[in-house]
Amino acid sequence: MMPTEPRRMHNWIVITLLGLLAVLCLLSMRFNSPTADEQNHISRGYHYLATGNLDLNVAPPFVNALSAVPLLFQRDITIPSYDVTHAKTYINQFADEFVWVYNDAERIIHSGRLAIVVLSLLLGYFVFRWANELWGARAGLLALLLYVLDPNIVAHSQLVTTDLGVACLIFIATYFLWRFLRQRRNLDLALAGIAVGLAQATKFSALLLLPIIAGVLIIETLVLRDHQLLGLWPWRARFDRRQWKRAIYFFCAVLLVLGLFSFLSFWASYRFETRPLSTPKAAHATVDSIVRHPTLRQLAYRLVESAAVPFPTYFRGIRWLQNYAEIGAPAFLMGQHSTEGWWYYFLVAFAIKTPVPTLILLATVAVLTARDRLDLAKREYVLYIPVGVFTLATLFSFLNIGYRHILPVLPFLFVVASKVVLWTRTRWARAALLALCLWYAVSSMSVYPHYLAYFNEVVGGPENGYKYLVDSNLDWGQDLKNLKTYMRNNGLETVYLGYFGSAHVDYYDIQSLPLPTDKPDELEARPAEVYAISATYLQAGYLGDTTAFSWLREYDPFATIGYSILLYRLP
Repeated sequence: MMPTEPRRMHNWIVITLLGLLAVLCLLSMRFNSPTADEQNHISRGYHYLATGNLDLNVAPPFVNALSAVPLLFQRDITIPSYDVTHAKTYINQFADEFVWVYNDAERIIHSGRLAIVVLSLLLGYFVFRWANELWGARAGLLALLLYVLDPNIVAHSQLVTTDLGVACLIFIATYFLWRFLRQRRNLDLALAGIAVGLAQATKFSALLLLPIIAGVLIIETLVLRDHQLLGLWPWRARFDRRQWKRAIYFFCAVLLVLGLFSFLSFWASYRFETRPLSTPKAAHATVDSIVRHPTLRQLAYRLVESAAVPFPTYFRGIRWLQNYAEIGAPAFLMGQHSTEGWWYYFLVAFAIKTPVPTLILLATVAVLTARDRLDLAKREYVLYIPVGVFTLATLFSFLNIGYRHILPVLPFLFVVASKVVLWTRTRWARAALLALCLWYAVSSMSVYPHYLAYFNEVVGGPENGYKYLVDSNLDWGQDLKNLKTYMRNNGLETVYLGYFGSAHVDYYDIQSLPLPTDKPDELEARPAEVYAISATYLQAGYLGDTTAFSWLREYDPFATIGYSILLYRLP
């Protein structure tokens, strides 16, 4: 057991690091206008809390509702009306009016961001805790340092979205499952189940927890025994009948308990919603396509009209996601455009948006672990399964729009990277680790307060980010407020503006003219004018025409606003 004084010192370091993360988030969020998706998340969450109605919640509601809790303490919030018959527009229209028309946009968004900051602090604590339990306090502090100063973590810890929330819940669920496997405490298994359910109620990508859990339990019950590998394949292991039964009973019992607690927490997030899966009209259309006999058809009508299922809104969201997948999402990668994506998209994004010191630490741990082998007694393998599952999923993902979709793997990687302390017994090794930490801190702080736009030194930093990736990797509409500051400081009254985002230009009192996608002749006669364009639009993102704004791509910007809005003057 660690002596009292060192433990107390470590606790103060943990508190200091978590406090630093909170300060970085609170200070930097002041500079950012609401990003493109935030208005939808906060408006859906508040509407659900205030009315109990799930009409606006195509996506799972838990973290959205959690982020809206601070708004419940504000009395002057107005909820606009909406028409659900306009299925393609009513959610976006409601969000736009809720944030920008009927209420104070920045007060709404900043209040919602506070809940995400708290979730991030909770995740940081568990990152420290897992690394500490595996390899000691030094590893825990290193893992927490990597978490607190990671630009991608800081960026998404201050946004009202579900990306940080689902990363938090996936990590906590896996942590408690790992603790249960080591200590066989039923409370840990119950907590893992609750976290699994809340993760499912946060974001559809949490479905990847299912293969993660299955992989962990298969390895635990069929491949490992007495902390030794039984063989590559379960059927090659020398199990007798009693051992096989014991393994199968264990597997099923754990799944049953996990399933029960996750089901209850998931359903509770939907307020135990139970109703028919579809409207009578839609249900009748389905019956008509299947049942031909008139009598049987009438019977089928009665059945589908009365049959109620739990959380039907979730299944409605799954259908929406399937339709979205069929349409495809426009993506940009290093000068290329696609609606189907690239198998290597997230590998490239990880390589150029993850700090280089983190990559070096991970490579070092991989080499040294391959030499010394995994510590099976500590069940270290549990850390690698989520990373593997998410990596495989990204290879087949059609949605290539942001590093944020691999955010859940980062906490696991920070814990893995912290294992390097086991090999720092020499003075030179400790000096090298200290140098990497200093490099890491400088690289992270150099991008303050524009953490969303972080790119590492491999591509020349955030100044060159727009040449490689756009959308939520760099430009999510967060710099409209900073554009106004630049205009005021430089005496600019009006700009030609091509803005990608959901924020209202007039909210920030920006005088602008629309920037044409094709270069008009009259612009040549006004070379003193400033042309401001979001990086996503500069690369023709979401415009349906890859040649849009190609005339601006022929020039170099003379300045950038937060690295996401580029300013041009014609020569």
